[in-house]
Amino acid sequence: FVHRGMTMVDNPVVQPRIGLGLPLTNGDSIRLDFDGNINLRNNTGGAWFPDGHAGRFTQFDVVASYQKLVGDFDLRAGVHNYNLPNGLEFLNGERGTTSEVFLLASTEVLEATPYVALHYDFDEVRGGYYRAGCTEDIPLGTDWSINLDGSLGYVSEAQAAWLYGLGESGFADLRGTLTLNWRYDARTTLSASANGSAMMDSTLDRWFRDVAPQGVDDDPIWFTLGVNWVF
Repeated sequence: FVHRGMTMVDNPVVQPRIGLGLPLTNGDSIRLDFDGNINLRNNTGGAWFPDGHAGRFTQFDVVASYQKLVGDFDLRAGVHNYNLPNGLEFLNGERGTTSEVFLLASTEVLEATPYVALHYDFDEVRGGYYRAGCTEDIPLGTDWSINLDGSLGYVSEAQAAWLYGLGESGFADLRGTLTLNWRYDARTTLSASANGSAMMDSTLDRWFRDVAPQGVDDDPIWFTLGVNWVF
């Protein structure tokens, strides 16, 4: 489980998600998404989350958003609420419930989709996280496709203190993802992905090695298997 370059759990996890979408008559849409992270082992490894709590939710998020097309741009804005049930156990201070507003803007250029995401935590953090990247879907016949996604984050001083435990603003995580999708039927898609992340700020990169007794993996590589069902 890696979030904005911070290795939250350096061992296998399960991440269930359910999303509800409501299309509007004007072409816009409203979404409500629920995401969770469940540790499968008590030992979180070289990671930020405290040990213990295997088989339990260690993070739970709720996202409410509104999506609208404005010319050639796809805009999505909303509120993201983060819940950390074991926030009192973090080594560098309490991490509890907090919320941020966000705006995601994307458009299509030469069959690729560049995007910019702006996040501002107005609750506990009072700081921002910003990301720019590009994604592309490559069809492989009727039922197979590959998705490529690369992006770079920038973090404010307050947000860095909350996310990483060190108040150092600057470029954060450079992230890349390759996902292979197979459409099983009209409602079901299976996917497998390879992912990598690296911290760009040298001060933050060095700090990751000292932020916990065993250090935190600052250049994680991880793999996922997933199934998505829509109705």
